Parts: sequence; structure tokens; C-alpha cells
Amino acid sequence: MKRTILLPAIAIILLAVYAGPYLLLLLLALPIGYFLINRLEKAAPKRITYADIEEVKAKYGEPDDVVVLNAVRGGELQALMLFYTGQDKMIVCGEEMRLSDLEGVMSKNMATPYTVDEYAVILAMKDPQRPTVHLRVGYDAGLAGELAAQIDRHIIAGS
Repeated sequence: MKRTILLPAIAIILLAVYAGPYLLLLLLALPIGYFLINRLEKAAPKRITYADIEEVKAKYGEPDDVVVLNAVRGGELQALMLFYTGQDKMIVCGEEMRLSDLEGVMSKNMATPYTVDEYAVILAMKDPQRPTVHLRVGYDAGLAGELAAQIDRHIIAGS
């Protein structure tokens, strides 16, 4: 038995012996909870991520459209959105997502009273594990609006 499980089990047994029979229910609750948490972690879908553009192009070929989120880092996959309309895939900052899961897009000023106004493009997704995706795009409101409109064209085309 692992040491991380053994020590809490011994502590619960000692508490149950000295504190009363109601704490014996913890002996049942801990293994059941541990089993359920492990099962949920294994059942969660694995997110597919890519390290560089060449890896994505080797798998899917040339993208149908590319959205550059950060012009300074335009050659890096972390600053791009690649759309593969025929395969119903989009690569967002290196992470693979389904294009049909994309519900909506908007640009938003993420400033607080204490920070400079940095803009983000927010993607609304159908995936319950990840309902929104926030993409920081810099300090230009016009650019954020143009990027949101460019992404929105893929939602309209997919409908």
C-alpha cells in the first residue's frame, strides 16, 4: 500500500477507536471517494496539444485559414489559430479543438482600474469541460474586433 494512503488510514482508525463509531464511516467514505476521483480523472478526455506548426501541418496539411493573435510572435504556434474546415478542426494556441464546438466569439477589454487596457478575444464553446477560451491579443481594440470578426466568419460558414 502506498505511504500516502497508509498514513491517513491509520490516523482514521485511531480516531475511530478513540472518538467513537461514527468516525468508522470515514473508513468507508475515503476509499469510495478515492476510487471515484481516480475514475473521473481517467474518464476525462485527453487534450491534444502540438509543439510547433510543422507537427500540425504534417498531420492535417495546409490550413484553410490562419488567424494571427500576436504579430510579434506570429511564427509561433502559441500565437496562431489554424482552421481546418474540411476536417472540423481548429488549432487554438497549440491545442486541438473541434470547429463545430465553436458557438460564439467576442472581443473584450480586460482592463481593471489598476491595469492597462489589454484586449482579449473570448471564444464560447459547446464543450462543458471548457466553456470559454480567453485569448489575449494586445492593446489595440480595433485589432481585437477584426480578429473576432475573422473568427466569426468560421462560425457562420459552419452553420
